[in-house]
Amino acid sequence: MKISIFSFAVNDLFPLDIVHRQFTKYIEEDFDFILFNDAFDSQMEQNINTIAQYNKINYVRVPQNIHSSRNPSIEYANTLNWAVQDYAINNGCDIIVLMHCDVFPIYKTSILNIIEDNIVASTIESKVLADETIHYFYPAFTIINMKLLKNANELDFGLEAGLDCGGKTKEFIKNNKLVKFIGSHQTSNIVSNSTGKSFSEIDLHVYRSTNQHARLLNDSLLHFFETNLNICKDHSLSAGWVAEGFYHYIAGSQWNASERTSFAEGHKKRMELFLKYFY
Repeated sequence: MKISIFSFAVNDLFPLDIVHRQFTKYIEEDFDFILFNDAFDSQMEQNINTIAQYNKINYVRVPQNIHSSRNPSIEYANTLNWAVQDYAINNGCDIIVLMHCDVFPIYKTSILNIIEDNIVASTIESKVLADETIHYFYPAFTIINMKLLKNANELDFGLEAGLDCGGKTKEFIKNNKLVKFIGSHQTSNIVSNSTGKSFSEIDLHVYRSTNQHARLLNDSLLHFFETNLNICKDHSLSAGWVAEGFYHYIAGSQWNASERTSFAEGHKKRMELFLKYFY
C-alpha cells in the first residue's frame, strides 16, 4: 500500500532538509513525503516553500481559512482534521503518517510493521479528569490506515476541556478495537548510566547489551543524546523521546519562550549540537 508522510511546518526554525533526508535514509518502504506549509505569515510561507523547492520536497499549502484562532493547539488540530478528512481522501491516500516537523527516523524502521493490522497507531497522552483516566492520541507521531477508516470524520483531533490537541480522539479509541498505542521512551532513559562515567569512558557495546532502549543506536547517536541531555538539564529544556525508531526533538514549545535568556542559550546550544551530528 502507498505510504504518505505528512510533516507539518509553521515556521522554518527546524532543519526540514535534515528531516526529509532521515526519512529517505531509514524508512524501509517506498513512500511519498509531503510537507504541509501551515505558516500564517506570508514571508514565513515563502521561506518554507523555498526550502522545500531547493531540497526537492513535495509541499502543499494548508488553507488558512480553516483557522479561526491563533492558538497553536487549535490550529494544529484544524490542520490535522483537514489533512485526514480532506487532503488524504481527495488524493486517494492508503496509509498516512502524521508527524510534527521535528520527528524523524534515526535507524531502519518500517511503517507497516508499526501499524500492523490496526486502523490507527499513535503516540498517546493520558490524563486523569474527575477520577477517570482518559487516553487520547498525541499526534506527534500518528499512523492511519485510510482503507480501514470507515468514516474519516469520526477521527477528530480537536480539543476538549482539560485535554490538548487530539483530545476528542478519546471517543475514537473507545469505539474502535483496532487501535495501537505507540510507547515512547525519554532520552534520559536511553542514556541512563549507573557507572557515573560519560560514554567516552565506557564500552558502548557492553552498555547497549544492558539497556534495551539503546541497543539499536550507534555510538554517534548515544554521544548525541548524552550531550543533548546535559544541555537540557542545564537550561531546563526537554531532551525529547524515541519511539519505534523515531526521535522527537521537541523544539516547538521552546520557540515560544525565547525571551528567557537561559532558555534561548540552551536552545541555541541544542541546535548547534544537532547540526553537528546530523548534517
